[in-house]
Amino acid sequence: MSVSDDRTAGDEDLAASDWYLERDELADLDEFLRVSAELTGFDVPELRATGLAREHHRTTLAHPVRDEADLVHLWYVGAWPGEAPTSARAHDRGLAWRTFRADPPGSAAPGFGSWAEAPRAGEGR
Repeated sequence: MSVSDDRTAGDEDLAASDWYLERDELADLDEFLRVSAELTGFDVPELRATGLAREHHRTTLAHPVRDEADLVHLWYVGAWPGEAPTSARAHDRGLAWRTFRADPPGSAAPGFGSWAEAPRAGEGR
């Protein structure tokens, strides 16, 4: 991944907000997924398994990518920073939920009184 670098001598301390990917780098879906995997810590097959690869790719192409955090936010939260989730599915399948092994609020029906039960095996701490 190349980063556009318009620095001049003495500009070594550019803020993170000055970082951006060249737009054509993300135009290819496979390259977008490769970069996303590098940034999120999930591999390409895991990102594809969310069912959101094309949706997130379209969202990314519709916005200027200011820094890495934009892409990470999109994958983990299901929304472009400062915007509502691109879809209910994007929110429910965000990587944040997988990271801490939880169900998104309102997306799974745990049943009456489930709050009193211990977490399922393999979940939690």
